[in-house]
Amino acid sequence: MKKKLFFLVAVFCFLGLGVQAQSTMSKGQLVGTLKVGFSGYGLPIGVAADYGVVSGFINGNAAVSVGGEVGVYMYDKVGGGLGVHLSAGARGNFHYEFINNLDTYVGLNLGVLGSSFALNGHLGARYYFGQWGVNLELGGGSAFGGQLGVSMKF
Repeated sequence: MKKKLFFLVAVFCFLGLGVQAQSTMSKGQLVGTLKVGFSGYGLPIGVAADYGVVSGFINGNAAVSVGGEVGVYMYDKVGGGLGVHLSAGARGNFHYEFINNLDTYVGLNLGVLGSSFALNGHLGARYYFGQWGVNLELGGGSAFGGQLGVSMKF
């Protein structure tokens, strides 16, 4: 089973090598994402928005976006009960489309998490099925974790 899955992934990767059209993030485009995941601070639930400010460089496949993110981190308090950390911040991403409809990106978040300042990096990917896509994002820093989400291009 593992060999078949590896073969399918390899085939899809090789089919996309000749793709040169940047369509997953472009200048003036807005992408919204609703996401849920896990982290060292608890269960994160949030929304993010990315706005394309530059696109079409590095063989037409690269773009830069800026945006924002707000969320809630729920956790179990010591001694019982449910605790909540609120988060809000700005984000910036460098996008590169290696395969058609697959938006891979790396970026930084700068903001607050609970009562503390946070600067975190993240690595993510969105695969689009038309206007809608699925999102996976892994983050580092003080709130290391991962999030799955649903994205929409506006």
